[in-house]
Amino acid sequence: MLIKEGNFNRNERGVLVALLLLMLCALFVNLGIYPLYLEEPRRGLIALEMTFQDNLLVPTQTGDLYYRKPPFYNWLIILSYQIFGGYSEFATRIVSVVSALLTAAVIYKFFKTKIGNRLAVYSALSYVACVDILFYFSMIGEIDLFYALITFLVIVVIYHFGKREQYWSLFLLAYSFSAIGFLTKGLTSLPFLAISLLVFFIYEKKFKMLFSLQHIVSILVFFALLAGYFYAYSLHEDPSGWYTTLFSESAEKAVGGGFSALLKHVALFPFITMANLLPVTFFIPILFVKRVRMALLSNRLMVFFGLLFIANFVLYWFSVEAKSRYIYPLFPLIITFLLYGLQKTDAVWVQKYGKAITLFLLSLATLVFPAMFFVKELSVVDHLIPIVIGLELLMIVLWWLYRKKGIEGYMIILGVLLVLRLGYSFTVPVTRQKSSGAAEDKALGLRIAEITKGESLHRLGDVRMSLTIVYYIEAEREAVLYQTDALTDGYYFVYTEGLPATHYTVIEAFHYHNEPIYLIRVNKD
Repeated sequence: MLIKEGNFNRNERGVLVALLLLMLCALFVNLGIYPLYLEEPRRGLIALEMTFQDNLLVPTQTGDLYYRKPPFYNWLIILSYQIFGGYSEFATRIVSVVSALLTAAVIYKFFKTKIGNRLAVYSALSYVACVDILFYFSMIGEIDLFYALITFLVIVVIYHFGKREQYWSLFLLAYSFSAIGFLTKGLTSLPFLAISLLVFFIYEKKFKMLFSLQHIVSILVFFALLAGYFYAYSLHEDPSGWYTTLFSESAEKAVGGGFSALLKHVALFPFITMANLLPVTFFIPILFVKRVRMALLSNRLMVFFGLLFIANFVLYWFSVEAKSRYIYPLFPLIITFLLYGLQKTDAVWVQKYGKAITLFLLSLATLVFPAMFFVKELSVVDHLIPIVIGLELLMIVLWWLYRKKGIEGYMIILGVLLVLRLGYSFTVPVTRQKSSGAAEDKALGLRIAEITKGESLHRLGDVRMSLTIVYYIEAEREAVLYQTDALTDGYYFVYTEGLPATHYTVIEAFHYHNEPIYLIRVNKD
């Protein structure tokens, strides 16, 4: 069987503990050794500037007002910096890792009494093991995993308290979490909340509760929480930029790109989502088994999850700029839906199919690790031979557990993915640390910070450069890189047309988007 009924036996519990330890190692190994890149430096930079300016209400980027994301996630990064005592890469990224682990814990706690301990554990592990989360978003300091945690909690409290008819708790908690979601990512929290409430109360045939006192008061609490932040913001800056930016950004994501872009998105989005949901999407074919469909349709929780997933998914399916990560809060729903169906069938073809998937993944991973020796980019990894030997030994253990100890297939599949991620953690971060473009930007930023420490440093006009460079400059100098329109004595980043006629020295020259940028020192004495 791929997934048995009942609780874990003694051997399975031992393997499960080992998998949990393996997961923690895989998530944390080398998490802080490589430079911030992509959107990471933006999140860290905004946190730095709120700290340096002693103002937690007004997010800025290189001193300019920043409206695209409210600051709640940046507050968590600031807290992490304080806990870990510095502006490190590890402190920037750990919020994402902890968010993924907390979401797994919520999944387990929520499902344990509803579908059994075994499926609850597998659902929790499968969320972290989704390839997009395991191999990408759990390795970067981005908003999405924290936002998924908050939004999934909205779904949990709606169902948990709704089934108990504790409507004050339902509405107040759902709207409070949605307010946090809004202050994290903006307007996207509203459709998740509205659709989830509609689906639940229509399915439970209690539509009138949407017009109840509890709901009305909770809506007022939601707006009061948001109004409290924006009022506090207005004491420092004009908040009108928030309204135009948040609405225009949401509209652009929904309809930007035109009809051809919409058609392309509609065609590809389901397949991208299925790819990012692996390994559970291997088992979508079980939905063609009549017994599986009957088991799912006879379980009201599974039907609710199916309806909720479809209703929310459709919104993003027809939003041109939507990314698969936007629906992370829905991942636990479809994961549990498929795993529940998988447990409810003993069809011979399903067992053969599951065995083939398990053996394929075991064989693939076993061959992947020796192949590391032939990957040119991995030549910079120290101790590659013992790393590969250790990973191969782990694969041998998984083979032994599957073939000799009878450990069920799905647990082995999770084990294979975690070993693969461990290998990824031992190697890819090292290449990013030593030979990536971000590594070059970090080195340049640190060099400039050392040169200019204790001196004035500005951007002349609207000079734009890699945010990785800016992050390390600001983190080392503990000062915001402000813009200025006038040259006096000190250091400046300038474009070619901004170079003065005299009284300057070029300290560094580099490019950003093929545009030359110069660090100059001006001395008019």
